[in-house]
Amino acid sequence: MKKNNVKVIQINGFRGLLITLFIISCLVAGFIAFPSFLTMNAWNYFASKSGSLPLINLQEGILLWTIIAFSVFIFSKRKFIISFNAEQELSETEVQKVVSKIKELNNGKNTNNLNSEVKEEEVTSDK
Repeated sequence: MKKNNVKVIQINGFRGLLITLFIISCLVAGFIAFPSFLTMNAWNYFASKSGSLPLINLQEGILLWTIIAFSVFIFSKRKFIISFNAEQELSETEVQKVVSKIKELNNGKNTNNLNSEVKEEEVTSDK
């Protein structure tokens, strides 16, 4: 038996490895490093204005950004749903519409078949 093997990600050779590393580094830069840099600068700005808070470096900015991101994720009212290869189900009305269209197409094909048979009979009877 042949199984359905779906290849979602396929890395071919050294070029594919470099592209994969580039994509991963861009994702890390976009979702971790840049927001961490912004939170570090924001913290340091408010810390220098208040005078009572300590300044932080980039590692502590990463920790601060992680705390903020997880807090928003945990305490938000919206639920985050991640689904892979999940098909959306059709509602009853949508299923009925599809079935009616199929029936219409089948009726149209039957009429076309009958019309073509009648035309063939006419052609053969004329000869």
